[in-house]
Amino acid sequence: MTVPLRFAFPLACALWAVLLPQYAAAQTSRPSRLAIDTTAAADSAVDANGNYGYGTAVDAFVSVSLGRFEAIAWPVVQRLQSGQWNKDVWIAALRYEHRGAVGIRVDAGLIPSPIGLANLTVRRPHLNPTIASPSSLFTQLPPLEPTVRTPRANLLGGVYPLGGQVTVSGAHWDMRAGLMDTSPLRRRRILSRTNPPRFANALVGGGVTPFVGFRVGASLTHGGWQRAGESPVVTEEHDATVVTVETEFSYAYTKVAGEWVRDSIGTSLGPQVASGWFVQGLHTVTPRWFVSGRVERMKSPLVLPAGIVDQRLAGVEEVVGFRVTPELTLRVGHRARRGFGRAGYDHQAEASVVWWRRWL
Repeated sequence: MTVPLRFAFPLACALWAVLLPQYAAAQTSRPSRLAIDTTAAADSAVDANGNYGYGTAVDAFVSVSLGRFEAIAWPVVQRLQSGQWNKDVWIAALRYEHRGAVGIRVDAGLIPSPIGLANLTVRRPHLNPTIASPSSLFTQLPPLEPTVRTPRANLLGGVYPLGGQVTVSGAHWDMRAGLMDTSPLRRRRILSRTNPPRFANALVGGGVTPFVGFRVGASLTHGGWQRAGESPVVTEEHDATVVTVETEFSYAYTKVAGEWVRDSIGTSLGPQVASGWFVQGLHTVTPRWFVSGRVERMKSPLVLPAGIVDQRLAGVEEVVGFRVTPELTLRVGHRARRGFGRAGYDHQAEASVVWWRRWL
């Protein structure tokens, strides 16, 4: 019996999850250069009109020590609430790290996202304080050209680009610079036949940590985002500049994080500016119970043949969670969201179950 190609990757991940416990047990008798942790999550939502959706996700983060180098990989299988399946490899990189008073780290390949906070803190379900992800990662901006046949951009998409970056850090500071093949406005997928053109984008960033538990960082990315001919009205390549500022603060049983993004996007009518922010927090009430929430806002122009109209997105989410075990977490919540061009808020009741396990 042959397995269709579109099912091969999910089947391999499922077999991996089944065989991992046996493999991990066999490795406990001796030190291992291999580190593996996995997550499995399921979530559902129903709105005020009774419309129901559900999503699932399985992933594994793998790290292999190779002396002074480290190989890391992050394969993912997802079913979105829209019903769309996403099978991809988000990270597949080789890392060199030098530790000392001034640390140096070099990443090359499909590198961890070097831009913004959301890609590092909420893409894995057990790290997300709420159930939904920030809208900036997945919600497309309104059309930026006066035609329906035009590439759509995200404020700051879920991007893990092909490229390289160097990070230098001290006890209270960090700096990074790199080059990647993807604009933060448009996501490229490895296991996909349809992808946007490759664009060289340069990035610089850094941050300061005045004391343990508090950090402020920023990044700047510039490069191409739209190729000539992708839209009937686009006759030349256009660049985009993305600026992000993020902060994290934790004290005792509370953690707060926030991110602000501003995009200056080149179009056939000149630069268009989109911006947005979110603030999220988590408070541990007891060792098992916690509450969390997120507030988010986005603003972007809608380019029409008759002119340009500003549109806004707003959202709020409140969640109560219960840690059944250190590996298993249940969450229920409420989300209200007013999308671009919508007059009122859409309300949803949410629920999720998240399982996480470190094997090695």
